[in-house]
Parts: sequence; structure tokens; C-alpha cells
Amino acid sequence: MEQQTRIEAELRRMIVTIDGPAGSGKSTTASRLALRLGLRYLDTGAMYRAVTHAVLQRGIDPEDPDAVSAVARSIRLELRSIDGNLVLFLDGKNVEQAIREPAVSKTVSPVSRHPGVRAEMVRLQRAIASRGGIVAEGRDTGSVVFPYAHVKIFLVADLGARAERRRMQLREMGIDQRIDEIAENITTRDAIDSGRQHSPLVKPAGAVTVDTSLLTIEQQVSEIERLVRREAARLARLSVPSGGRNSFEKMRGYYRISHLLVRGFFRLFFGLEIYGTANIRYRENFIFASNHRSYFDPPVVGCALRREVSFVAKKELFKNKLFGWLIRRYHAIPVDRNEIDRGTMKLILGKLSGGESILLFPEGTRSRDGAIGPFKAGLGFLSMQSGVCIVPVFVTGTDAMRDCFMRRRRLQVRIGAPIRIIGGYQPDDRKKEYEALTSMVRSEMKMLKYEAEA
Repeated sequence: MEQQTRIEAELRRMIVTIDGPAGSGKSTTASRLALRLGLRYLDTGAMYRAVTHAVLQRGIDPEDPDAVSAVARSIRLELRSIDGNLVLFLDGKNVEQAIREPAVSKTVSPVSRHPGVRAEMVRLQRAIASRGGIVAEGRDTGSVVFPYAHVKIFLVADLGARAERRRMQLREMGIDQRIDEIAENITTRDAIDSGRQHSPLVKPAGAVTVDTSLLTIEQQVSEIERLVRREAARLARLSVPSGGRNSFEKMRGYYRISHLLVRGFFRLFFGLEIYGTANIRYRENFIFASNHRSYFDPPVVGCALRREVSFVAKKELFKNKLFGWLIRRYHAIPVDRNEIDRGTMKLILGKLSGGESILLFPEGTRSRDGAIGPFKAGLGFLSMQSGVCIVPVFVTGTDAMRDCFMRRRRLQVRIGAPIRIIGGYQPDDRKKEYEALTSMVRSEMKMLKYEAEA
């Protein structure tokens, strides 16, 4: 009984994403799944349609990024519960039917590809889902909006099935449109959504593909529900209740003392602030991926994690025998600054399979201007090969320790939510999945940076 209670509690905190191209059945599947699981349904596509509706109402050119982004920032979107359903209101007006009109369908892709629009919608969507308990559907909910979703689904279907579903959906709303027009509209939207520079339509790393072409709604909802409940049970076994003990947070005596002293030092003299420690209260090891600003990053990030971690350090630091001996005592792993070689990869994978946590700096070198540079694809490889999820970390202030000491700046460490791969997942294309996962971690680190600078 206690275990079932924990599973239900975990389920109430979960975020489930359902992505896929237009007409693949996302809206119906997500809404019914949310009803079955007792979660809230978030139609992210409807929010972009609402922005598009406002743009058309105001006579603004959909191709004007500044004007369209200004509209996204100025409107007020609300989700209200009416008869058990969440209904979208735009500036106080119910627009559920208006946003499904053909004119909106034809214009929503160019409107939604503007970075300013997407940034504002992502901010709002994350605010809505901040407490979890969400089934979200769209075209980038698993890759960009909620890369840390506990379960990611990618729906696909052939063009004929997608067009017929959209026609039936429109007819239920009193809108009649020829199926060839619908099919053409879907094809055009696929091309725009997949080819746009910002937040393109892609299959998120770790997303389970469900082909709905020959499935009934009941069948596809049941299949996804089974996956979600299985993952909730797995996470319930891993999660640590408030006040509970976590064996993965054990530290050896010398490490624990050093950990407390270093954290106390940075807090007392540099005002260290640590956010997001609750995100890693699980009985499991992690790959921590941090941005890189200075040589202070390993001790600052390490003291924020409340567990022993091994970390990579450029091999030049080991030339001094005394210093090399010291950092090896604190689990430093020498690496080439340009690329991790096979032997080191094997060593890291061995540590991960043995239950140890690793701190990596996937940019490979320090950032001079604070921007988050390209990541090495090895990050995704290590996670997929080991089955260990990645926790993005953002540190700021380590490149300006003097300013932090004078309290002109704050030394901060922000720990993101784990970017998970569902238990038992097998990728179709490993190389593509490694790259997609690495890209998702980088995007999430950028969001942590945005939060730190807000």
C-alpha cells in the first residue's frame, strides 16, 4: 500500500510530452491520457495559434519578427477549467474555436518560428508546469520546452490518416474544409516546422515512437498509459522522500570534511548561492554537465552537489606532481582538452556502471565571454551507453571571483532537472540520438543561464 501511494505521488509530479507532426493525433491522445492519469493537459500548439490569431486580428505582418514577438509579450493567455476541461482564453476571451480557423492554420508556422515568440511561450509553458502533473503536446515539448520530461512520446502517422483526422476534428468544430487542402496544409507545415532554425520539429532523444496510422485512439492511449505508469513505478523506487537517506550521497571522511569546508568558504566569502538541489534527490548516480568559466568551476560545482563526484581535468594540470596527486585524491580524471580518448571514455563508463557520478565540462574549454559554446557529442554517448541520466548545471561568477568577494556579483550554481531516458529504451539511430541528447542538454543549460541572469 505504501509503495502504491508513492507511485501515485510520483505520477502527480510527472511531466509527459507528446510530440509529432501535424495531424498525428497529439491533441486527442494527450487530452485523453491526461484524463486517465488525473493530470493536467497542456496544448502548447494552441498557445501558438492564439498568438497567430492575435497577429491576424491586429493586421500585423506574420513575417515581421519584432512586431510578432511584441504581440506575444503583450497578450494575456490563460487556461481555465470549464466542465473538467482546460479552455484557452486570450485577453479574457474564449478562443478555442477561433484559433482552429483555416486562416490561423495557414499562418501559425511562420508566426511560431520567430525566436521571440518561442522564448515567451516556453517561459509561460514552464511556469504552468512548474509543479509537474502535466501532459503536454506540441512539436518541441520534449526537445526544447521540457527536455527533462519523465516520459517523452513521438507520434507518427501516414499523411492520409493525418489529413482525415484533422478533417474530422474541424467538422466537430463546425468547420468544413476539403481533404486535399488539409493535406497540402499539413505538408507545408511539416516542411516549415522541420526546417526552421529555432526549435525545429525533431524526435527528442529518448522519445518512444508510436505509429498511430493503424491504431485506434483507445489503443494508442492505453499503450502510452502503460509506459507512463511503469516509469512512475521506477521513479518511485529511486526517489528519496523528505528526510530520507540517500546511499548515493555517502562521502568518505576526508571528502565530507573537505566538502563542508569548501562550501562554507565559498558561502562565507563569495556569497555562494545553490539552487535546485531537490532535483537530484534520487537513489542513482548522474552525469553532471556544467558550463566552464574558470579553474574554480570544479570545486564550486563539486561542493554544491552533496555527493562524491569524479571530474575531468585537462592533463596539463597533472604535470606538477604534488598538485596532480592532490586532485587525483578528489577523483580528477586527466583528459585531452580537445577530445576524450577511448581509454578515458572506457574509464568513465566503468565509473558510471559502478554507481559513481561524473562531472563533465562538455564545451571542452573555458568560455571567455560567458556564452555557452558548442558541446562535444561524447556527452550523449556516455549517457546512452551507460543508461545514466544527465543533470545540466550552470555556474556563474567563477570568472569574477574578486567581484563576488566584494559582493558586486553573486557566485551561483543552478542544478537543473535530470534529462532522463525512459527505462528499457533502445534507440533506432544511436549516433543521431547522441547528438540530439547533447543538443537538448545544451538548450537546457541556456535556460539555466537565462534564469540566473533574469
